Amino acid sequence: MIATALAVAPAAAWAQVDGSESLFKASFEGMFEAPEPVMLPQKVMDPNPPVPLDGGVILLLVGGAALARKHFKE
Repeated sequence: MIATALAVAPAAAWAQVDGSESLFKASFEGMFEAPEPVMLPQKVMDPNPPVPLDGGVILLLVGGAALARKHFKE
C-alpha cells in the first residue's frame, strides 16, 4: 500500500505541473507578438484655429507683466 502511494503521488504531482504549464503558456500566447501597425492619415486635419484673446487671458498677461515689473524693480 505504501509502495502504491509512493508510485502514484509523483505521477499526480507531475500531472499538475503539466496542467499549470499549459495554463501558463495559454495565458501568454500571442502577448509578445507585434501587432500590425495602424496607419494614421497625414495632413487630413485642418490647422488649429487662432485662439482669441479674451478678457481672462489679457488680465493674466497684464497682471504678470505688472508683477514682474514690481519684482524686478526692487
